[in-house]
Amino acid sequence: MSIYGTDNKSILDALERLNGKGRAVVTIDPFTITDDELQHMHRLGARAVRLNLASTGKSLSKADFSKTLNAYAERLRKLNWALQIYLHLPQFGLIAEELPKLGIPIVIDHLAHPPTSSPMSTQPGYSEFLDLLERKVIYTKLSGTYRFPGLPDLEKVAQEMLRRAPTQVVWASDWPHTGGGELVADGERTKPQDFRQVDDVAWIEQCLKWCNNDEDLARKIWVQNPRRLWQVD
Repeated sequence: MSIYGTDNKSILDALERLNGKGRAVVTIDPFTITDDELQHMHRLGARAVRLNLASTGKSLSKADFSKTLNAYAERLRKLNWALQIYLHLPQFGLIAEELPKLGIPIVIDHLAHPPTSSPMSTQPGYSEFLDLLERKVIYTKLSGTYRFPGLPDLEKVAQEMLRRAPTQVVWASDWPHTGGGELVADGERTKPQDFRQVDDVAWIEQCLKWCNNDEDLARKIWVQNPRRLWQVD
């Protein structure tokens, strides 16, 4: 989770306990991490790095995005790891041209986290996002839709992605449903926001509905696609 920054001790401990049966996404500084550290994470089961461009509060230019993406790709390419990017849909246009050049699997978190102010299908970045999905340049995670409640065309967009790019969507629970990044008052001190209360069973049922109860499609997003993406033998 982003709240840990580049401290991966918790997830690496879990991978070690799983004894080769687990897969994980870690967070790194591509400029300081060593090859030995990356190889150690790989042996334990790490297969991707998460880059958070959504909640860092930074406003990057197209050139800044390109530099950042290439720095990560340079470190991940030899391991064939994926780069999982968390951003907001309007940011996608700034990186769309760069993604096919990186030479690594790319995963876009939470359906590119669209703002709720207008239908997703009309927002900047949507056509590029859907095009790269359909061309199998990127994957997206069907996850975290409670983070953009009230999106007018969520059902339509989810079904369109599943129809046009069924091999490029992977399901995720987004558990344990952390709050936002802001601190909240707690007497004389501050504390992180409480975990959100999410009905995970209802979320699974919703995704099955979007699959139109198609067992082959459900098998893709829950089994086949993630096994391929996360390199599960």
